[in-house]
Amino acid sequence: MESFNNYIINVSNLRHNYLTIKSHLNNGVKLCCMVKADAYGHGLKDVCKNLKGADFFGVASVYEARQIRQFDKFTPVLIVGVYNHDYTLWCSQNNVSVAVTSLAELNQIIPILDGSPLKIHIKINSGLNRIGINTIKEFKSMLRLIKHNSNIVLEGIFTHFATKSNDVQFILKQHNHFLKYVSLIDQNKVIVHCCNSYATLLFPCFQHGMVRCGYNLYGWQRDFNIPFLPVLNITSCIVSVHKIKKGESVGYDRTFIADRNMTIGVVPIGYADGFDRRLSNNFYVLSRGKKIKVIGNICMDVFMVDLTHTDVKIGDEVVLIGESGDLSITPMDYATALNTSPYEILLKFDYTRFNRVIVK
Repeated sequence: MESFNNYIINVSNLRHNYLTIKSHLNNGVKLCCMVKADAYGHGLKDVCKNLKGADFFGVASVYEARQIRQFDKFTPVLIVGVYNHDYTLWCSQNNVSVAVTSLAELNQIIPILDGSPLKIHIKINSGLNRIGINTIKEFKSMLRLIKHNSNIVLEGIFTHFATKSNDVQFILKQHNHFLKYVSLIDQNKVIVHCCNSYATLLFPCFQHGMVRCGYNLYGWQRDFNIPFLPVLNITSCIVSVHKIKKGESVGYDRTFIADRNMTIGVVPIGYADGFDRRLSNNFYVLSRGKKIKVIGNICMDVFMVDLTHTDVKIGDEVVLIGESGDLSITPMDYATALNTSPYEILLKFDYTRFNRVIVK
């Protein structure tokens, strides 16, 4: 292989997670598999092609919807974000549903349509305060407008929760607000959806007609005692080993000074590949079932580790995400170290310079 670094996607685990989610859904509930942002960094095409039978693929933009249509002509696609109206006709002609976030937007869309019905999902702002309908009055006006325009098909209404385990009460508040809008439509004809990965499992009664899952689909949900399996592993190897003496420094700006004689290893991944520079002197990776500490400033293309008192040698595997022996590193471990979200971690790693390996 061209690179020492491997970006490993286990599609068997992906399929396992998909079926596990399905097993926790109420009868008749659809599953929208969230594949926006390159399937959370896992690779859009590889993920979609291994989710045969999905009710919807959820994306954030027309660009992502058009990518899917290059290899999948049939699975319904839902754009959950604001979309470019220049592609309204394309969406209507390619079984791509769009989110509509205001009466004004609906009025802009209607004149564009030429006979190809456009499926829309009205977004309700229930407390996230990002995008969406803010009043019942506006919602009723939209329903009247849709009723008199055959080119618009109200396929769904939805909202998005602002919190997870940190504030369950706010989820309840948002859902109660959302129900005021739901009461105005026929749930037998319109898909109602509000649950993300977390709410899908915590509140089965909130599943309504469809749920939108991403984080647990990729195997990272740890809030419930459910056997989700990680889809992504990131590995590299030790490419150089050398010894330094007490008092010598490691890396740019000499941020690490050896307090004893040490053995240093080099791993050929750097911040250009998404290994965040803020992890310098502040994190670890795994090799031979042991934690090995990152030392010195992380470079653009490599970082250094402390191999003192280990049996790790040149060529040994280094795990950045995944398992080694009884130990593991997850996106949440990175997120904790960097005070950020595990979602951001998944999107930080750029597999351009990695061997992309598909495990079936």
